[in-house]
Amino acid sequence: MLKKLKLKNLALIEIIEINFKKGLNVFTGESGSGKSLILDSLNSLFGGTNIPLKHLIRPGKNECLIQAIFEITPFVSNFLVDNNQFVLNNKLIISRNSFIKNSKVVSKFTINDKVVKKNFLAELGPLLIDFAGQNDTFLFSSQDYLRNILDETGPKKLKDLRSNIQETHKQLINLRKNLKLKLETIQKNKENYFANTKILQILEEANLSNEDEIVNLKRKQLKLANNYELQNKLIMISSFLSDFRNDNNCANSFISDSIKNLNKLTKYDQSIQNLSDKLINSQTEIEDVVLSIERYLESIENEEENLEVVQARLFKLQNLEKTFSLELSALIQKRDELRKLPSLDSSNEEIENLKNELIYLNSKFQKILKLLSFERRKIATKLEKLVSITLKDLGLSNAKFAINISNIESSHHGSDHIQFLFSANPDQTLAPISSVISGGEMSRFLLALKFNLSKFSNTIFFDEIDNGLSGKSLLSTINLIKKISLNQQILCITHHPLLASSADIHYKVQKTIDSGFTSTTLKKLITTKDKQNELAELIGGGFKEASNYALTLLNKAAA
Repeated sequence: MLKKLKLKNLALIEIIEINFKKGLNVFTGESGSGKSLILDSLNSLFGGTNIPLKHLIRPGKNECLIQAIFEITPFVSNFLVDNNQFVLNNKLIISRNSFIKNSKVVSKFTINDKVVKKNFLAELGPLLIDFAGQNDTFLFSSQDYLRNILDETGPKKLKDLRSNIQETHKQLINLRKNLKLKLETIQKNKENYFANTKILQILEEANLSNEDEIVNLKRKQLKLANNYELQNKLIMISSFLSDFRNDNNCANSFISDSIKNLNKLTKYDQSIQNLSDKLINSQTEIEDVVLSIERYLESIENEEENLEVVQARLFKLQNLEKTFSLELSALIQKRDELRKLPSLDSSNEEIENLKNELIYLNSKFQKILKLLSFERRKIATKLEKLVSITLKDLGLSNAKFAINISNIESSHHGSDHIQFLFSANPDQTLAPISSVISGGEMSRFLLALKFNLSKFSNTIFFDEIDNGLSGKSLLSTINLIKKISLNQQILCITHHPLLASSADIHYKVQKTIDSGFTSTTLKKLITTKDKQNELAELIGGGFKEASNYALTLLNKAAA
């Protein structure tokens, strides 16, 4: 129950403090006086946008405050505890401090001086106060709103089913993701395996053995490409050193003659023998060189490799390096690594287990969906009858109300598509309530619905719920509001003297202009005279009969 509301520098309000009581609390005042600011301030307290940010703070001020004190039920207390919120003596102080920072309006939300997120207050709000007005027609197009009506009205079993649905749906999504990931991994492994097998086949066919093969092939290519010049030059060099065809014109011949002459000179000087020995050694080395040249020339003649074969092999190896962007040594290493790779695991045991788990979980999900739908239909049938009876009591004797539940694709909310259908006249076909109901009919329907919901907020705020009603319709509406107010706290904005005269607490909202500044003020009407004068104003004012009628209404309500 709402115990107190404090508004400071909010829109047109400078400061207002209201102490609420249980029962029917009524707000009256001229059109445009700011009555809806009371409702809108509570909407803004829970993060709503009824008051735009640019109009939230009173002109000329830099900050504003909305603060409400609630006395809470055990249900709300459990909700707060479940969300790690500390509650003291079943009292809840909710505040919204808004201030201007860097030309923007910034808000801080608190519960019992502890900062909370706006989203959390949006969840908490409907548990504390229920707003209802003729403009709520659009809500009946919202599946979330209609689901909550049925689910919150139902027994604990229904709430448990809904929680089970949400958890099972989450498990299904995770399991499907896991299965998809596993299948993608297996497919990727297959692709990688076949790709690696193809690479290994190419490398094996290349017959790689020596990481220096390309260097060696380049050398061979250079040698074979210049084979003719090698032969001619080496033959010429060999002839320079030792030419059997012309002994007088080669190095070996000149050394032999020199050795002979030195030997003749040794008879004059024995030390010359040393020079002769050196020449003999040189001659031997030259003969070794000539022999090596001859062997090299023979090897060239006997060489089996030809230039085309060497160039083809070199091209193949260099192309492999380019294809895989790896040098030959790395290619050999990769081939050796690929040889060690295990064969592809064709076992699908894990996949089969996941598929079986998915089948089981989906079967469980479908069963819970049917149970949830069954429970919702039971609640819908009961609510249909109760609301229909109340509508007749409110003067809508020909009205028909039905709740249609059809199957749709399942989600974490279930598989139910809910429609509230309404018909005000016997010749009118049932149709979605948001498209066929009038303002006056909507007022009475909302009242009938709120009256029959077994678990709604302890505080209900009716915004001109009596608008457009008169006669028996108005009297039956007021009687039902009074009946609800016996156990619930009702806040009600009205322009009708009949409803205002029934109030347990009556507030008058006024708008004043002082020095160019517009302000909305609130006055609690305590004396009978004050209430009589306000009712007379609502009736039309300015004549004695209005005042007398106002007093009659007050006396009748007090009787």
